[in-house]
Amino acid sequence: MYWFPYSALAVNLLIIWLMPKSLTNKEIYVSWFVVALINMSTDLVLSLYFRLYELNGGGIQLGVHLLELTLGASFGIIFLNFMPKSLPNFIIYMAGWVFSLVFEAITVHLKFINYFKWVWWYSAPYYTAACLFLRGHLHFLRSNN
Repeated sequence: MYWFPYSALAVNLLIIWLMPKSLTNKEIYVSWFVVALINMSTDLVLSLYFRLYELNGGGIQLGVHLLELTLGASFGIIFLNFMPKSLPNFIIYMAGWVFSLVFEAITVHLKFINYFKWVWWYSAPYYTAACLFLRGHLHFLRSNN
């Protein structure tokens, strides 16, 4: 079911294009590639090596890899762009990452993701760690100019 993740990517790219930018072009560029690399590496290890789940029927597929390099990164850019600076507001903002679990559940329901040894709640700590990583990543980028 490619239509759902590709539709989400199209919507994300439109949001990125139209949103008021709080990120610089350099921050978007670097963050896109960092998130894409982490996303691709994670999926390759967990899916192809450990066989915990498969994406769109499994195996190596160009379309799936294009999504791995773009979809997660586009979500990351949107998240970073609207991320609050204060810690209390950030903690509330982190609760919005429940959206990631809902998005994943939809892709499972549409059979784009098929779980083998994976359980949906395993993704919650991963998304929490990703959220915290992105906050630190942006802080690092902005403190080393």
